[in-house]
Order: sequence, then structure tokens, then C-alpha cells
Amino acid sequence: MLRKFRKHRSPLGIAILKPNPMRNSIAHGRRNAVRIVFFQLGIAGLVGLGFCARDWPSGIAAGYGGAAVAIGNALFAWRFYAGGVVSARRAAVSMFVAEAAKWGWLVLMLYLALAVFHLAPLPLIVGVIAAQVAFWAATGIVR
Repeated sequence: MLRKFRKHRSPLGIAILKPNPMRNSIAHGRRNAVRIVFFQLGIAGLVGLGFCARDWPSGIAAGYGGAAVAIGNALFAWRFYAGGVVSARRAAVSMFVAEAAKWGWLVLMLYLALAVFHLAPLPLIVGVIAAQVAFWAATGIVR
């Protein structure tokens, strides 16, 4: 029974037992991935709204670029966590496949944005960079 508790010291030096919450790494990773993707989508929306002050096509391009990165990260997380608990070798293969899928998605979305939809390049790239920076920030914020 005592293994479920951690021993801490109060400011007065008295030992205190606190619950030791257990985490399922797969479920925790999935929850964090969802939080990070929503954080990225929020930042992409804010950048898109900021560019909407200039004109609508710029706002759409910035939002599209940020959403492409966020959806790519959601695709990565979905593919990476799809196998559940697996061996280290299988997890590494799953990670490489997920990363390749994410980059393939991003290349396809950027191609469509520039060649098919003719979106403005500068706001598009700013949206991509903002969403990627949001990912780096969110990995430090989301626990």
C-alpha cells in the first residue's frame, strides 16, 4: 500500500505522504498530441486573423499554412500511437513511417497551396513557421 505514495517533506521538515499518480504513456501521449494540435490550430487561427487585417486572401493563406502543419502533426500522432504498446524496434519504425507521412502531407499541402490554389506565398510561409514554433512552445507547456 505504501508503494502508491511518495514521501515529501513539508517546509517544517515533517514527512508527508502524497499520492503517486501513475500515467499510461500511450494514453498520456495521445492526450498531449491532441492538446498540442489544438494549440497549433489556435495559433494558426490567430496568425490568419492577423493577416486578415491586410486582406482576406493573405489571412486564408496564413491560416492554411498553419493548419497544414497542425494536421500533419495530428497525422503523425495518429500513426505513431496506432500500434499501442510495441517493442522498441517497432516503435522506431512507426515513428519513421509517421514522420514520412507528415512530411508527405506537408509537401502535398504546400504544392496545392502554391500551384493549385495560388495562395500568397509570404503569409503561407509565416503561417507554417508560426504553427511550427507553436509546436515547439507547446511541447514545453503541455504536460
